[in-house]
Amino acid sequence: MRRPLARSSRALALAGAALLALAISPPANAGRDGEIQVWTRHTDEGDVIAVARVPLPAAKIREFIADAERAHMLAPTTIKADAKTDGKCQKVHLKVQGLLSPFQLDTRRCPTAQGILETMVASDDFEAYTTEWVIQEMGDASMVSYRNRTVLNVSVPDGIILRQSKKVMAKTMRNLINALGLG
Repeated sequence: MRRPLARSSRALALAGAALLALAISPPANAGRDGEIQVWTRHTDEGDVIAVARVPLPAAKIREFIADAERAHMLAPTTIKADAKTDGKCQKVHLKVQGLLSPFQLDTRRCPTAQGILETMVASDDFEAYTTEWVIQEMGDASMVSYRNRTVLNVSVPDGIILRQSKKVMAKTMRNLINALGLG
C-alpha cells in the first residue's frame, strides 16, 4: 500500500537538499543555448517528480499555477478541468485521457507556503491521486518541482503507470516553461 506524500520536517529537508543538488550540478545532457532542462525521477513509494530550474521569480510561477484550470491544461492528458472556488482552495473536476475511455476525478486544490497541494476527493477510476507543486526561490531563478502519485482503480502494472507518468510530467513541465514565455 502506498503512503500519502510525506509531510515531516525531515522529508521536507531532504526534498530541499535534493532540489539544491539538482540546481548546482548540471546534468550530463545540459541544454544548448540556455535551454531549460527538466529532470524526472520516481521514488520507491511510487511518486513521480519533475524538476526544472526556471529563470523567473517564484511569485510569478506561483501566480501562474494558482489557476487550476490553466495549470491542469498544461498536462497533455487533460481533456477538461472545471474549478470552483471553495474558501482559499478550489474544487476541481477533471476529465483525463484513460486507457479505453476518459477517466474522471474530483480533487481539492489548496495553496501552500511554497506552491499548491491537490488531493483526490472522489473517483471511480482512481484509488489515489495527489499532486504538489513546490516553487523555491534560488537567487536569480526558481526551482520548480511537480510531484504526482497516481494509483488507478484498474489492473495496470505499476511500471507502465510510472513510465507514462514520467513522460506526462516532463511534458507538463515543458508546457509550463513555454507558457511562461521561456521555451
